[in-house]
Amino acid sequence: MTKKIRVKETEFINDNGDKFIPKGINMVCKEKSRGYIGKYTKEDFKFLKEKGFNLIRLGLIWDAAEPTPGAYNEDYFKKIDEIIDMAAKEDIPVFLDMHQDLYGEMFEDGAPRWATITDGEKHFRTELWSDAYLISPAVQHAFDNFWKDAPAPDGKGIKTHYIELFKYIAKRYAENPYVIGYDVMNEPFPGSAGAMVAQVMDSFMPDGDMSALEDFSRIEEMIRRIVPITFEFETKILNPFYEEIARAIRSADKETIFMFESNYFANAGVPTFVSPVTDEEGNLIKNQAYAPHGYDIMVDTKAYEEGGCERVSFIFSSLFEAGKRMKIPFFIGEWGCYPNASLPQKDQARFLLNMFKENNVGNVYYDFSHIKDGGILSVLTEDK
Repeated sequence: MTKKIRVKETEFINDNGDKFIPKGINMVCKEKSRGYIGKYTKEDFKFLKEKGFNLIRLGLIWDAAEPTPGAYNEDYFKKIDEIIDMAAKEDIPVFLDMHQDLYGEMFEDGAPRWATITDGEKHFRTELWSDAYLISPAVQHAFDNFWKDAPAPDGKGIKTHYIELFKYIAKRYAENPYVIGYDVMNEPFPGSAGAMVAQVMDSFMPDGDMSALEDFSRIEEMIRRIVPITFEFETKILNPFYEEIARAIRSADKETIFMFESNYFANAGVPTFVSPVTDEEGNLIKNQAYAPHGYDIMVDTKAYEEGGCERVSFIFSSLFEAGKRMKIPFFIGEWGCYPNASLPQKDQARFLLNMFKENNVGNVYYDFSHIKDGGILSVLTEDK
């Protein structure tokens, strides 16, 4: 069985052996009321094919996949199968993204409540949803307990449950040629160490004033102070987790691409120290790829509508440098997020698309819901 997309040295190739550069779309349903299944139709996939998109990052949600410890939701996976089949009918491969925002369903989306251990800490959030990563002890402790593999109600560690779920997923899709990758965790966050990052950021942004970061010398100094924190997380916690989950997946599926991301703060240009995974003998595991995310630091704020290219050039240059260092295929797994694209945002998107093209780097735009009526489609398809 040949996967529709494979790895060859530092490139992706298709099943004909030709070089493949991703031009994809994220399709991630975060709505519990919908069972985390997007309202996608056959016409949607025809539309994507006609517009030149060649890859889909399809979101999975742990809360739906494993609603009680060790019990996998067959009805949920059958609905995921239906989406994969609709994409396959248009010859569009997918990779599966185990998505989370603010760790879990208790706060946003991701882990089930049985796998959310907060140590009784309080949850705080602001109008900017992502602030909770930095200010909510409940969110931070939930991540801490995941990384520590704290016991679930059945006594088994929650991280162990997560890894065993991925082994189940690998067995399920190993023989499906259209499931070409497993993106094993969306934007891993370091837990309580994130509060240390927040303290550094607060010292550079008095009263949350992000305009203070228009000075790039301040951004560079802030990042310099953050790096030791994220280095500790990635080298001592995240990389070992990737090794463990990759080996579990490979015990069930040798071919599907293992995809890994940087830590959450690399989205904003903090250098990453993640590295390709190895097997028990220390040999590089075959068929793996780096799939980082990048966003303007103004994303989700009103200032985001003002666009700008200097900040995103800085951020994506850092991601490209990391990708080239790893000597494995890499692409941008998330970028953009222009629900109602302003003219400056369209200019920013064009600038980034040119950066991707100049560096021969594929990309997967976030999110499908924007492209029909948000104004960004015309930019995404200019080079079709």
